[in-house]
Amino acid sequence: MSHPSLTRRRRRPFPFRGTALVASGLWLALGLGSAQADEGMWTFEHAPVAQVRERYGVNLTPEWLAALRAASVNYGASASFVSERGLLLTNHHVALRCIDHISSATRDIAATGFVAATQADEIRCPGDSARVLVSNEDVTATIVAASAQAGSSEVRNQQRKAAIGQLEAACTSSTGLRCEVVTLYSGAMYQLYRYQEWDDVRLVFAPEYQAAFFGGDPDNFVFPRFALDAALFRVYDKAGQPVRPAHHLRLASTPAKEGDVVFSAGHPGNTDRLLTLAQLTALRDVFLPLQISSARAQQAMLHTYSQRSPEAARQALDKLFGTENWLKATLGELEALKQPELVARKAADEARFRSAYAQQGLAGDPWSDIAAASQRQTANAKEKWAVAFGYKTLFAMAGDLVAQAYERQMPQGERMADYRDAALPRLERRLVAQVPYYRDLEVARLTQVFEQAQRLLPADHVYLRASLGGSTAPVAAERWLRSSRVDEAEVRQQLLKGGVAAIEASTDPLIQLARQIYPLRRALVRAEEVQVDTPVQRAAQALGQARFTLNGHAVPPDATGTLRLTYGRVAGYTSNGQATPWKTTWGGWLARADSFDQRPPFNLPPRIANSRGSVDPRTPLNMVSTLESIGGSSGSPVVNQRGELVGLIFDSNLEALGGSYGYSEETARSIAVHTDAIVAALDKVYGAPALAQEMRQGR
Repeated sequence: MSHPSLTRRRRRPFPFRGTALVASGLWLALGLGSAQADEGMWTFEHAPVAQVRERYGVNLTPEWLAALRAASVNYGASASFVSERGLLLTNHHVALRCIDHISSATRDIAATGFVAATQADEIRCPGDSARVLVSNEDVTATIVAASAQAGSSEVRNQQRKAAIGQLEAACTSSTGLRCEVVTLYSGAMYQLYRYQEWDDVRLVFAPEYQAAFFGGDPDNFVFPRFALDAALFRVYDKAGQPVRPAHHLRLASTPAKEGDVVFSAGHPGNTDRLLTLAQLTALRDVFLPLQISSARAQQAMLHTYSQRSPEAARQALDKLFGTENWLKATLGELEALKQPELVARKAADEARFRSAYAQQGLAGDPWSDIAAASQRQTANAKEKWAVAFGYKTLFAMAGDLVAQAYERQMPQGERMADYRDAALPRLERRLVAQVPYYRDLEVARLTQVFEQAQRLLPADHVYLRASLGGSTAPVAAERWLRSSRVDEAEVRQQLLKGGVAAIEASTDPLIQLARQIYPLRRALVRAEEVQVDTPVQRAAQALGQARFTLNGHAVPPDATGTLRLTYGRVAGYTSNGQATPWKTTWGGWLARADSFDQRPPFNLPPRIANSRGSVDPRTPLNMVSTLESIGGSSGSPVVNQRGELVGLIFDSNLEALGGSYGYSEETARSIAVHTDAIVAALDKVYGAPALAQEMRQGR
């Protein structure tokens, strides 16, 4: 189950993504072979029209593509409009962030589920926003020219970032849209994306957590699967009226079945199918083990905290879910990279590419340049990981308040990327959002941040001296948080509005600590930009241009968190000699719970358990397809060749966990909630026939 934070949590160590660990994937990149059947996460401006027509006989018209693009929404992960009145469909686990923010000790929405009886009962999600890609423009020439004559990596980095900032600012000023420059083909291409954005998103429907995540961590990334991982929101405009989207998806008149050709539009986080052997080795030996160690420590801490009381378990639920999901996914990635045959295949592929590169008469040795940069990065990996504020902790909130104040004073080319002008509006919404923080939980989380730093840094490191002050991690965490008021939205608003003057005048303990850590963190980020990111980007650009010269847009770029189109078919599979069907059913869900005698995590919430007489047991619940998906794909709509909604991606199987590095049509599968199950739940279980009818309209 792909958590909405996956694309951010992965913190990939390299500024460009991807290398296929299957020979044919790289051969295609070299112009030496043909694509695997359903492989690729394609941009809409260069959709795989020819490939789909050749493989499946389906013609993707410009009108078809435009409609699907306009209905596809970025809501932290993926989502889609499913009615003409702004109804938004995504996963429950994507909605869990909002559910956590609007719940309390006396209103546990994760436990009880939620249905808005009327639009007046819909609950706004604090700090959330949704956006749709409106248009794009190729700006490669402008950005490449801006830094082409730079004499050093530092100047090159500044000039490239300045050019990006200028393009984004000019676009926003002239269009009123949210504009961002995205990198494709490892720096061989830059696109300026323009988004329509809304910051009023309200929860409409969510089943109980136990219905959405039935089977818990044991069933995570497993098929057959039984989960109602779906939720509905409504998007509102600035006048407080439901958004009227340019396009929305309609329910299919014919339900999905095995063999159907299907498509998906979503925002997959990052693939790593163009990394060199040196980079993959560093990822396997240094970065993934570092992430796994951190995830395990967080998991243990959150389990311990959850055992304090039912209320403590409620407070930690979203964070524990995300951490365990992160851990299981990262373990799968590491296992994929440990396969000797994959490393050998990658070495052979790289040798072929070197030969093709030389045959083109291209100068330089970008592989050696990347290897040298990778060595510099791994040397500082532990320090950069440890000198931080923690993931979405209250300390991280303080860190962002401090950093944005100082970074705003700098020219765009000198800022850290997270604080460029185009990124600030979303950051500001998050900083001032009225969301709950729990002091005891934050103490436990900050303790874990400090203890991780103690494991990774020398005892006399300035970060430890500043944060611990000679005391233990638990004592220090308690001291910094005891009298802090950063958890109060009004205080954060004042600090945001007051800028550097307010930050420097603040006596809040957490702000004071963040002021000490910010320059340490900034120095590490800037050093990596200059010593690693820029030389790697330059080398990667040379490699990307070589591939692009050979193939043009016949090969999709790596996923970057931007909108992508995938294609495939509904299909079961055989793994380790065991045949797996293409679907599970509502009746099978009830039977699985019965088989475990309703013991957690295989227990059903009462409304589902009592659905035996109201929902046809043959109703499809979950289904699998050859569509590619990774973290960030969660919430992606699955549509048929007519562009009609048939499913909702929420997971992949274990065989697909190496999907960042390669793809196997034989066993890798995306898992989706069948729309028949969503409509049946609304109609027959949750007493929301009006919502079901709203989704049906226009079918």
